[in-house]
Amino acid sequence: MHTTFAFLVKQPHLSTQEFITYYETKHIPMINRLAGPENQPLVYKRRYTHRDDPAFVFVTASVDASGAPVSTTTGSHGDDGATAHGSKVEAHPGNIDFDVMTEIGFADKEGKARWLAALYQGENAKLVMEDEARFIWRERTRAVVVEEFVSFG
Repeated sequence: MHTTFAFLVKQPHLSTQEFITYYETKHIPMINRLAGPENQPLVYKRRYTHRDDPAFVFVTASVDASGAPVSTTTGSHGDDGATAHGSKVEAHPGNIDFDVMTEIGFADKEGKARWLAALYQGENAKLVMEDEARFIWRERTRAVVVEEFVSFG
């Protein structure tokens, strides 16, 4: 399978719930319609970080990708902000800098190319870009093709 993970950042004016609602109820249906049934991916999953909610942020790295130190303050593991030792900790998203990880998988590179061509050529490209501007901070978008190994299942 040819799989890509895209790490998307929401527009700053949106709450996480507004972002999720728009992506799931407006953008995804539009993308599926524009791509057409013949170009649908085998896998199309979204995993939202909720990084603006301290209950969802548990661990932060102590250095960023370049090795520079980052704050090691962590979010809580419970709703009241208490740690295992009973002290309060400050909620902090650390170096989690995306709001959704989108997984999209195709049988092969050619399937992905057909999907991209259906979405990013002609009038469809304009529609997709205009819609993305409503909820995604496109300049902060990153994507990577991944190789997967499965130990169980």
